[in-house]
Amino acid sequence: MVLLAAIAQVVTSSFFGQSVGGVAREDVSAILPAGYAFAIWGLIFLVSLVAAAVSLRPSVMGRPALRASGWLIAVAYACNAVWVLLFPQRLFTLAQVVIVVGAVTAVLALVRLQAAADPRDRPVGGLVGTAHGLVAGWLTAATFVGFANTLVSTGLSGSGQAGAVPGIVLLLVATAVAVAVVRSSSRGPVAGTVAYAAAVAWGLIAIVVEQWGVVTSAALTALVLAVAIVGYAAVAVRRHRTA
Repeated sequence: MVLLAAIAQVVTSSFFGQSVGGVAREDVSAILPAGYAFAIWGLIFLVSLVAAAVSLRPSVMGRPALRASGWLIAVAYACNAVWVLLFPQRLFTLAQVVIVVGAVTAVLALVRLQAAADPRDRPVGGLVGTAHGLVAGWLTAATFVGFANTLVSTGLSGSGQAGAVPGIVLLLVATAVAVAVVRSSSRGPVAGTVAYAAAVAWGLIAIVVEQWGVVTSAALTALVLAVAIVGYAAVAVRRHRTA
């Protein structure tokens, strides 16, 4: 099931992903990231496919961490596939519901895997943890960027500088969520926590690049929060490794 869902997200993105960036720029929010940020999907797809394939090995597939997180990450992958179909059709509200479900299930998959995985188990704690962390981290960032774009598209928020305040509020909430996830996941293998924090920071830095000189207040906020989440993750991982 996980492998099929991982393949589905790649297939739908290959056919429809090219139009996503253009549609996103029709309603430019104050926290829209630079276009290069979406290149992370290539890494996510690759790691997800490899991790899903490795998880099917007889020596790996029965491990408790995979049983605890497998169906959740499959739902997250399926949501990615559905979102790519909805968003280009400008079904923004429905697409936002789907990406929220995807983010929640991906985060739960990461937290449950981290709680059950043996840090010495490289296939699960290392490879699968990295896959879960990348997906959960990027979807955390993308969910709040999506909220900002949805507010603009529905007329509930202004675009650009006019949407600075709600954009900054969304960035703060996103970082609070990310800190909570890092705190929960840092008790497990390092790879998952590091991948999660890195994916969130990647999204935040892309906002800095895109909004610097345009909505500078949002760019500065994103920069501070990117440093904060990376710093917090480093401290949390180190604390639990030495505990």
